[in-house]
Amino acid sequence: MNIKDSIRQNLIATEANPDCYLCGKSGEILYRNRTDYLFGTPGEWSFKVCRGNDCGLVWLDPRPMVSEIGKAYQHYYTHKKSGHVRQTPMATIMRAILHSMSIHLLGLRKERKHYKCMYLDQISPGRLLEVGCGNGKRLARMQALGWDVMGQEVDPVAASYVSEERGIPVHLGMLQTLDVTERYDAVILSHVIEHVHDPLSLLESCYRLLKEDGLLVILTPNIASHGHRKFGAVWRGLEPPRHLYLFNRKTLLRLAQKAGFNSLRSWTTSVGAFGMGQASVSSVSGAKEGRYLITTRDVWRGFWFQLVTRIILLFNKDSGEECVLMATRK
Repeated sequence: MNIKDSIRQNLIATEANPDCYLCGKSGEILYRNRTDYLFGTPGEWSFKVCRGNDCGLVWLDPRPMVSEIGKAYQHYYTHKKSGHVRQTPMATIMRAILHSMSIHLLGLRKERKHYKCMYLDQISPGRLLEVGCGNGKRLARMQALGWDVMGQEVDPVAASYVSEERGIPVHLGMLQTLDVTERYDAVILSHVIEHVHDPLSLLESCYRLLKEDGLLVILTPNIASHGHRKFGAVWRGLEPPRHLYLFNRKTLLRLAQKAGFNSLRSWTTSVGAFGMGQASVSSVSGAKEGRYLITTRDVWRGFWFQLVTRIILLFNKDSGEECVLMATRK
């Protein structure tokens, strides 16, 4: 099979998605003809933004059909043998030094600890479910803290790795198909809600699976971030065609309320800004057939971006690169 035939075979069938998922208003084009420079999914993609003054949701239109979305994850980072994102040897050394330096200079060590544990490190361990567990790295971390963990994943390659290599049980399939006899004390979603076609249904399932007073914790890219304002169409958080919806704090809170959650808290964080700045490129010159090479220039960009975003967050609490939401089932 030649290259052209291979690309044609892997093209993703799409469906129209013209109106806002949250308020039903029509959208206007925000970006056109974006490509997947990170993992090489064929095709060009456009984003729309809600015209409603009180909304701000951003979404992919057209978007991959549910039956086709798996093609966008064939070379994803959750696959053990994915080699589509690489670093030069000098970039690897520089990142280790500068990333550690930025954590120290900005006093991020304590916040980074909370972040890596999904802000549950001060909670007494219980039963925990991670929705979209990927390669299971976070589940292993939570298990080490004493949590009784389980994962959910729709990607069979990732699910197999977690169950076979890490020994952690995984439900393979949509969350809506998971039925349990004992509910969970915590359900966590790290960079998952933006990937799903029906995020409200997903959160309603999270609500069903939680005990009374159980906690839901969500991390997702913040479309209102300083990074999106700075980098625009090449901001790392867009990630077409896998990111179907991009939220701000307001839209994320509204979605959780619709799903039945209360005692809601939401904020933004810049703790992961180094990686966002590093991978937000001003051109696709570093990408070739989806093999994106991180250079020392990218690392420097990530370092300075981390410093700047930390300062801006002091004055604008909504400017962090990620939204965090904690909600309780009552």
